[in-house]
Amino acid sequence: MPRLLHLVRERPVTGVVVDEAAVAKRPGGIPGAVSEIRMHFPSVSLVFLAGPRTDPHTLLRLGREGIDSLVLVSPEGLLQSLPGACAQAYRRSVPSLVARRVSPYLPMWEARVLRVALDGVVRGWTSEDLASHFGLSRPHMSERLKSVGLPSVGRLLVWGRLLYAGSWLEDPGRSAESISRQLDYSSGAAFRRALRNYLGTTPTETAARGGLGFVLDRFLADCSLDRDRRTTDRSAA
Repeated sequence: MPRLLHLVRERPVTGVVVDEAAVAKRPGGIPGAVSEIRMHFPSVSLVFLAGPRTDPHTLLRLGREGIDSLVLVSPEGLLQSLPGACAQAYRRSVPSLVARRVSPYLPMWEARVLRVALDGVVRGWTSEDLASHFGLSRPHMSERLKSVGLPSVGRLLVWGRLLYAGSWLEDPGRSAESISRQLDYSSGAAFRRALRNYLGTTPTETAARGGLGFVLDRFLADCSLDRDRRTTDRSAA
């Protein structure tokens, strides 16, 4: 478990699959292991793999821990059950939360770009990587994004990093220094400078003002989205 907690703290981990067999003999058992992850990293999505002989009381305690997806599978059914469980847990991820807030005001293609950009952040993508993924040059893609009120490609990726930072700064197990490493900033000072330039806050102030929710509000304020699109689309439907 210490190695897992270290990995989540130092790498851009957004979800964890907990195998019953790997944690059942730990002090506190399965619920203790899940609770420890939850205590340090509440933003991380959890999927639990339970065998057919798992104690029902253990499952009840897991439910009380707020685990996102409880998978009861035999080894033979793992490949069929795990993808759907991970997709369910992924609904708490930064890309999903941001997309649900912003996508109603965007055309379909640009909404997809937003989600891919947020996924690209944790993969270390550059502006050129994102544009190339869609078969476009960076300047052309920036113009398309700006035409619907989104920032340019480079600025969108900066906002993507800050959105993850807003979520992760609320985790007790992370620090500004560890988040700067997770998001590939050259230093903790560079990370703090990005927060100050885009949000006007320190890491502590960002978390205190609402973390992801605060950063998302600032992101929307930086955009020029058509706020009537949601109403227009519903009326057309």
